[in-house]
Amino acid sequence: MASEIREHQVLRAVEFGLAGLLHRRDAGFEQIARAVVAAASGRAELPGAVTRRLLDQLRAVQRDVLGPRGLTVSGFTERELEVLRLLADGLDTAEVALKLNYSQRTVKNIIYGVMTRFGLRNRTHAVAYAIRGGAL
Repeated sequence: MASEIREHQVLRAVEFGLAGLLHRRDAGFEQIARAVVAAASGRAELPGAVTRRLLDQLRAVQRDVLGPRGLTVSGFTERELEVLRLLADGLDTAEVALKLNYSQRTVKNIIYGVMTRFGLRNRTHAVAYAIRGGAL
């Protein structure tokens, strides 16, 4: 709960796991209860202006930092996501390569890169990691 909300403070709070934020003037019993229930169930309760600022920041990070490096907000490249989606659909390496017009070696290198970067044990673990993280 805050009397005034400064952008740099909100961004810092998000880094530390901010789960909800209310303006003191809007903080009646119902609003506080709704914010607590939302936070307990893994959702965030934020004023509209704060949500818009956070989305603007996220778009800027995607545009200025991640995009030029070929990454998405999830940390996967589009190419990696294509391969992981097909693996999740049950395709094997040869089928993924054929579908994407890649060599089998390229597909294996993409999978290896994902596993190495995220510390994953095998391709099943890579697909599960992407699904749990919301990338797939």
